Amino acid sequence: MSHLPFTLLAYFLNSISVTVNKILLKKDIPDPFAYIFYISIFSLILLPAIIFTQVLSLTVFTQASISTLSWITGAYFMFKALKTGQVSRVIPVIGTILTLILFFEAARTSSISLNQTWAIFFLVMGLIFITLIDWKGKFSKKEILYETISACFFAISYILLRKAYLQAPFFSVLVQSRLILIPLILFILSLPSLRKKVIIKPAISKNSFSKTGLIFLAGQVSGGASELLLLFSISLANPALVNSLQGTQYIFLLVFGLFLKEKYTKLALFFKLVGIIFIAMGLYVLTFPASKESLIGFTFSPRYTREIGLNPQVLFSRILDDFKPKILRLPVYWDEVEAFPNDLNFSKIDYYLDLAQSRNIKVILVLGYKQPRWPECFDPLWVKNLIRSERDLRIINLVQKEIDHFKKYKNIVSWQVENEPFLPFGNCDNPDPKTYDRLKKEIQIVRKADSRPILITDSGELGFWIPAINSSDIFGTTLYRSVWNPILGSVDYPLPPIAYHLKDKLARNLVLKKGETIISELQMEPWIEESKLPSKSNLESQIKNFPVGRLSGNLKYAKETSISTVYLWGVEWWYFMEKMNHPEYLKEAKKLF
Repeated sequence: MSHLPFTLLAYFLNSISVTVNKILLKKDIPDPFAYIFYISIFSLILLPAIIFTQVLSLTVFTQASISTLSWITGAYFMFKALKTGQVSRVIPVIGTILTLILFFEAARTSSISLNQTWAIFFLVMGLIFITLIDWKGKFSKKEILYETISACFFAISYILLRKAYLQAPFFSVLVQSRLILIPLILFILSLPSLRKKVIIKPAISKNSFSKTGLIFLAGQVSGGASELLLLFSISLANPALVNSLQGTQYIFLLVFGLFLKEKYTKLALFFKLVGIIFIAMGLYVLTFPASKESLIGFTFSPRYTREIGLNPQVLFSRILDDFKPKILRLPVYWDEVEAFPNDLNFSKIDYYLDLAQSRNIKVILVLGYKQPRWPECFDPLWVKNLIRSERDLRIINLVQKEIDHFKKYKNIVSWQVENEPFLPFGNCDNPDPKTYDRLKKEIQIVRKADSRPILITDSGELGFWIPAINSSDIFGTTLYRSVWNPILGSVDYPLPPIAYHLKDKLARNLVLKKGETIISELQMEPWIEESKLPSKSNLESQIKNFPVGRLSGNLKYAKETSISTVYLWGVEWWYFMEKMNHPEYLKEAKKLF
């Protein structure tokens, strides 16, 4: 169940309650202590329902009780801040501090996704912008102190309450958390000095049908319903997410103000519009699926396996035994299958395809010139002296021979034509009209020879995707979280997972083409400096750039993109690290799968 409808309704009601609170604090209830006292009494209205609840464990009851006391304390300091500063400033400042505290706690416990982190960022920015123009007057040290203390106690309350809700039914926790208020109220009434503060003539002692009494009642009903809905929302979602939506209540207030013909300056409307845009972005990201089950496979390169000192056939069998993958991607390197002109030998690739077929493993076969793994383009020695036009004809001929030979394999589910052909990367010609013309001819050859779909790939971070999507039946994006740059060194991409979904949606809308998108390469090994082989790079540097925790982190990230098919990049490296006395990578990978 989504918390969003309940949270949004809660903030709608809270916008009413906050206004009432400010009116009463200014005119009728001079002491916030008295106001908190009556809020506590009002909260006891739920206690008769205790007969319908189940008995809580001592741990849960303690958590719920401390949560209630923390909330009451937070509310007290909030009202102290309201008496000191402006309501238009105090509430959003407390809301911002509170959300940040809850966010850091969620990040510490890894209970929040990267998409949700970005949603909170947008929502907090929205809250700040939509209220910033109303932050009138100077901040006093006392106001800032009260706001900070209030936010801290609210944070403690929500964190403890979330823990209690995870262990017991919502209604039982909600009702029994109020029991702690009974001894608190009796204690206040037993002390003359405190009783004098709460038993006052204004406001509360007035006839409940007076104007003040009705305003108080309306404020309490709205506030009570708002708090109840917020508590229910916290039982459904992380408190950081729930509290980050506070900016929505100011959208409600703005709409009410426009309806009542309140006047806003152009600057105020601009700031509020920016705030609404941020909040809308946050809501969009928040409604995006937090995670998605994915079909996981591997890209396996026999060539790379040999280069790092392992036996390809032995390793391939180990991978199939250890992980039992359902999908694989296999490259076909030109210099290995056509060492001499017109003398093509596909027996080495046949070995892997036969073994995969015997285990009902579906395969993507990469055809053509540009292939996975550095340096991307693998010319046979006899090609070096050919002019480009002659080499292109040879490549086209290669693709024809490949499709004619490999189409007999029923376990090949799609043909990848070239690897990232639109990306200037590797020891290859930079893409130009001649490259695109050759690519079109390669695709035409494959389509004419076989009906299986064609996959075209592009860089997830550097590519534009549009030409690749337009040329393919299936589009494959790479997904690298950390790369090496000769100028900047190791760089982590700051993109949220939803960015890949939005980029795919935008590109497909621009070319008006639907279709499947997969992650053709999910980084599960370090990007080694200067494209060195792991066997020729400092081992400690590899571990530092790609700690074992990145395996689960990158897989979790990929699932949050909502792309359902993922091919992992780096399975060979795990076994290399095992050989180098670092078996933790292989052990962690086995746990994940």
